[in-house]
Amino acid sequence: MTHTPSSTPDPHAHQPGLCSVVCTTYNHAKYARAAIESIVAQDYRPLEIVIIDDGSTDDNVAVIEAALSESDLQYTLLTQENTGNVAANINRALAAATGEFILATSLDDLLLPGCISSKMPLMLEDHCLVMIGNSTMSEMDMSGKITRAEVRNPIFGHETASCHDLLEIEFATAGAFFMQGTVLRADCVEALGGYDEDIAGDDLILRTKLWKHLISNPALRCIFLREPGFVYRKHEENLHRNTLRQLRTLIDWRNRFFPEHPVPTVIERRARNYFSGCLAKRDQEALQQALDLDPLIADLYSSYRYSWGFYRRSIKHALRRSFLPARR
Repeated sequence: MTHTPSSTPDPHAHQPGLCSVVCTTYNHAKYARAAIESIVAQDYRPLEIVIIDDGSTDDNVAVIEAALSESDLQYTLLTQENTGNVAANINRALAAATGEFILATSLDDLLLPGCISSKMPLMLEDHCLVMIGNSTMSEMDMSGKITRAEVRNPIFGHETASCHDLLEIEFATAGAFFMQGTVLRADCVEALGGYDEDIAGDDLILRTKLWKHLISNPALRCIFLREPGFVYRKHEENLHRNTLRQLRTLIDWRNRFFPEHPVPTVIERRARNYFSGCLAKRDQEALQQALDLDPLIADLYSSYRYSWGFYRRSIKHALRRSFLPARR
């Protein structure tokens, strides 16, 4: 279902100067109003909001509709049955966006004041500038209390680095920076083919495609601002807490973009942590789910089983079980 105000223009035309804030959301009833208010409070105009709700089972849609109706912004609200495919959801929202510029975010996070206006003058002046992001961000807890005012992303200190260097940072960290609060040209996102719907890892995949696109088109460039642009809300439903999904994301990413490269250290580290967690919980089912993802995981597990870390953890967990009182 689509809800749009009657004044919405042709969705296939890019309106010059307009920034479309594209939002994905699922069961964010507790957070959505604050997120929308942080968008409406931005001091840049013209601005539109495009939201896609992925079949929420709470009051999310009602909260969104109420918040949007109280704003003066052009908006589109898309609702659908749950897909769980974040990339496909973003692509559907992007197709409904009409702006020359795109900013993607989630309705459990907040945009900070000036997030958009700090970038737009630079984007409007330099047409070769296709993206401006932030090398830092803020963090808050579930209640909205700021827990860390400045969190430095791996890109920090490399704000004007070459795209080759940015790709190397991405390969080393699989998390160069967060896309929330980042402004991109809509035609650049279209040139990238949008988000890849057949694999996990929406932001990681788009960033990697962007670095490779910029390397192939040296006249285009991107920069980063050091001040935070958004606040990341940490809560129990954050996607990064799904460790199996994160592992699958990294494997898909490596296989698609770096098949000839050695396995990145970040994948080896995530895999070892996952194996260790399965061992601690004696969770053979979770371990098998990971081994079924890709032959690479099986290879990493084989190496892990012959490592000192595996034996040390095995002995520790065995001793712990031996001395724990029997359950009744």
